[in-house]
Amino acid sequence: MSMAEFAVSLVVQSLTELLIYEAKHLRELRGRIELIQMKLRQLLSILEIADARQEADEGISNWIAETREVAYDIEDLLLVAVCSRKEGSILKKYTHMFKEVSSLHNLEPKFQVIESKISALQSDLRISNIKPRQRGLTNPVSQRHLEQRRSYSHYVEEDFVGLDEDVKDLVARLVQEDGDKSCQVVSITGMGGIGKTTIAKKIYHHKDIRSHFDAFAWVCVSQQWQQEDVLQRILNKLEPEKKKEINRMKVEELVEELFEVQKKKRCLIVLDDVWGKDVWVILRPAFPPRQVNSKIILTTRNREIARYIDRDTPCHLYQQRHLNETESWELLKKKIYRGLNIRDKRQADGGDGGEHEYSSGSEDDDAASSTASFHSCLTDEEEEEVTGQLHNSSPEDCVQDHKNQMDMERLGKKMVGQCGGLPLAIIVLGGLLMTKSTISEWQTVHKNFNSYLRRARSTRESGRVHEVLALSYHDLPYQLKPCFLHLGNFPEDFKIPTRKLYQLWAAEGFISAEFYQAEEEESIMDIAERYLGELVQRSMVQVRVDEVTGRFKSCRLHDLTRELCLLKGKEENFLKKVPLRFEPELIGSPSSSTKASVTRRLSVAVDYDFDSYFPPRKENLEHIRSAMFFSRLTDRRNLQLTLDMACNDFNLLRVLDLERFCFGGKLSKAIGNLIHLRYLSLRGSQFNKLPSSIGNLKYLQTLDLRAPFLVCVTIPNVLWKLNHLKHLYLPPSHRSSSKLQLGSLSKLEILKNFDTRVSDYRDIPKLVKLQKLAAILTMEMENLAEIINCLKMEHNHVRDSSFRIRYDFQSEREFTVLRQLVGFTHLHKLDLVGLINRLPEHSHFSQSLTKLTLRSSRLKEDPMATLEKLPNLHSLILRKNVFEGNEISCSPQGFPQLRTLELQGLVSLEHWRIEKGAMPNLYYLKIDECITLRMVPEGIKHIATLKELVIANMPAAFKRRIQKVQEEEGEDIYKVKHIPSITLTEMSSSSMKELEKQLSGTLT
Repeated sequence: MSMAEFAVSLVVQSLTELLIYEAKHLRELRGRIELIQMKLRQLLSILEIADARQEADEGISNWIAETREVAYDIEDLLLVAVCSRKEGSILKKYTHMFKEVSSLHNLEPKFQVIESKISALQSDLRISNIKPRQRGLTNPVSQRHLEQRRSYSHYVEEDFVGLDEDVKDLVARLVQEDGDKSCQVVSITGMGGIGKTTIAKKIYHHKDIRSHFDAFAWVCVSQQWQQEDVLQRILNKLEPEKKKEINRMKVEELVEELFEVQKKKRCLIVLDDVWGKDVWVILRPAFPPRQVNSKIILTTRNREIARYIDRDTPCHLYQQRHLNETESWELLKKKIYRGLNIRDKRQADGGDGGEHEYSSGSEDDDAASSTASFHSCLTDEEEEEVTGQLHNSSPEDCVQDHKNQMDMERLGKKMVGQCGGLPLAIIVLGGLLMTKSTISEWQTVHKNFNSYLRRARSTRESGRVHEVLALSYHDLPYQLKPCFLHLGNFPEDFKIPTRKLYQLWAAEGFISAEFYQAEEEESIMDIAERYLGELVQRSMVQVRVDEVTGRFKSCRLHDLTRELCLLKGKEENFLKKVPLRFEPELIGSPSSSTKASVTRRLSVAVDYDFDSYFPPRKENLEHIRSAMFFSRLTDRRNLQLTLDMACNDFNLLRVLDLERFCFGGKLSKAIGNLIHLRYLSLRGSQFNKLPSSIGNLKYLQTLDLRAPFLVCVTIPNVLWKLNHLKHLYLPPSHRSSSKLQLGSLSKLEILKNFDTRVSDYRDIPKLVKLQKLAAILTMEMENLAEIINCLKMEHNHVRDSSFRIRYDFQSEREFTVLRQLVGFTHLHKLDLVGLINRLPEHSHFSQSLTKLTLRSSRLKEDPMATLEKLPNLHSLILRKNVFEGNEISCSPQGFPQLRTLELQGLVSLEHWRIEKGAMPNLYYLKIDECITLRMVPEGIKHIATLKELVIANMPAAFKRRIQKVQEEEGEDIYKVKHIPSITLTEMSSSSMKELEKQLSGTLT
């Protein structure tokens, strides 16, 4: 299905919602709307066939674009019709769109024009030979895609083939310190998609590199870089303890600081994706000349940059080569096998295992043959696994399997040979082929692949990558195309938080549980993650995965994939980027749809000259559905006037994203005019008061009010009116003149920063669909016990809860409540502030607990004896007088999943014993202000996984034991020499006070 067909489907859905939610305002128009719906469905049956012909027929392409715009015009008109029936100030704000609208009678000519346009589209000669296809009432998502699930439970690095010797050589050059033979800069050059960043990552994480250098920084420069931002990001990685000080420095101070830190430490700095010589010209003063201790890795498409650097700085130029035929085929097989293995594992598990895997859902038996076709590339273990799946086949089946295997291998080698040895093209092709389980599907891909390469629009060498990407885009299921194009909203190299992305997709109407027939207990967020999972499997999106939950944490686009995203978005008139100077020049043939004057989505980069380009001149902005603003400034710019303009002019807005800006004191009450808003985020923005007009936004699904920690926001008691709200993020610090009433929010799924001092705890059991709760509980024991009992009731849907509780648990009755509290089956994070006579036994703790923070507990017994037995604890933070004894111990096999451990303010602690085998997965350790601790524990030398050690505010004698001072080494060096990153730091008393203030704040 084309984007146009999807747009028409969304409008049909939108009209249905209007008839349901605005029935009393549209009684007179019900018959008219139902007739329009019927005609739109007829157009859908034609669009499905027309889409397949638009590449070869410009007339059909134009007709499809016109159909899409008419569908949006219909929705605009109906929204205005709703507003024309509403009373008060909102009506006045909308009448300028259609000046003649004062009653439904005046809308009649508009409806006649719309109906005439639909009739003209149906009888258009350009599609006169297309027979409408019968469209049943089946779900538009095929069974194949309904069965798909999230495929990855961990982050998978890009496959790496054929360049291991190159990596070895480059690592040797970087660690070499032999006078003139050493190089300060290694410049990795090559075309887009060849894998420069991948090889740089291999070097950056190489064990020899990690043991040689003292500090590391990786920064992606990109085309639209800023000197101050790049310098700050480098220094924040090299000196994390000075982050706040660094962020206040001017450019000259940043240059001097970076210069000095490289003289003190062996630093490895990666400047990824450098586009111009100006980057080196401007940054060069920050790097000591002929400094051989600190090194730089630079990746660029431009070889001249490396030659320019070599004039005054020892530089080694590495020209990354293309993969040869053997390596290309090996890479493709690895990519496809990964996908086939995921699918086959799910089938073997019956499809309902702990992890949700992908399945093709095909009824054909050729899936086994597609697996068999890769025997030649697999390890012995992998081949045995695949062969075992086929051992029951009949002789006839085996013959056919072998034939299919040979045919698929022949097609695969032909296609991978046309990728020109470019890893990105090969990986994307593999992502496409892994979704095809039959020989006929491979043949179709091969045919289309050749067609795309012949029609390559670009003469650049990277044109092959673009065409492979374009083929993969057109192969996407129709419901995924707008999800992919939507990623173009975000700036280059932006790490997109996945939960925010899912909420945006839902607000745009790309995802609907009703429309896509979600399975029981599957939320819209689950469906969205499933969609992202397929984009990931097709290698169109790169992801980071939360190691604790196994869910996608953030995602981003490769720069070439982003170019395709923006190009297709331009062709489909999907998105308007402002200003264009921050975007790559898009190479492609002009499309008729790019001539459309109506803009419906805006993505705005806010820079110093913002007022000169926004609002865009000669633009029709009254049809805007989505407006997202991204700051390129280091300080928060005041966008109060912009917010006022959006509230008064963007009358059909569904999405408004204004994160990390300044709005002064009270937020504009005009925000209440945006009655169609589904998504509103002011996260990180500064404002002191929310207007009561926010209660007008009855369609709102997501409301994110997470202001900065030190800003206390006054919230009027109107949130109870937002009965469609699904995701509510309250400010970390907030207040209200009366208790906030939230019990009416029956659709709420996520509630963050719920504070019992501001809201009534008795509302929580009324939130019957609540799945995720983060709350600050400050209340009497009776009330605390009551809320615990409510959350333990069987009908409760909460499956992820986080609590910060301030209370002294001293009596036996209080201890009983504490034991119930830590035993919640859905408890993931817990922060306990206050006295605890003793910890409950480890068997009373929830199996799901992953993060635990204890403060001011004043425990008499070693807490490690209990906590080390918690099977899924990933993070443990012990702060300020948690333990009053002088010795703690970690036993063998203790803390089996612990990754982060922080000890802060344990002033009486003298000895810490770590047995061999304890904390086998520890990654980060911080020892802070444990002023009587005599030495680093001996057992640290056994923790091979430890990557980062931070020593803060410790006595000089303690630090000397693990320091290298000129030619002398501390006596404890042998314990920590395997740790790649060791940071010794002091924090000022004012910084400590500020930190404590934040820590006593609220749960985020």
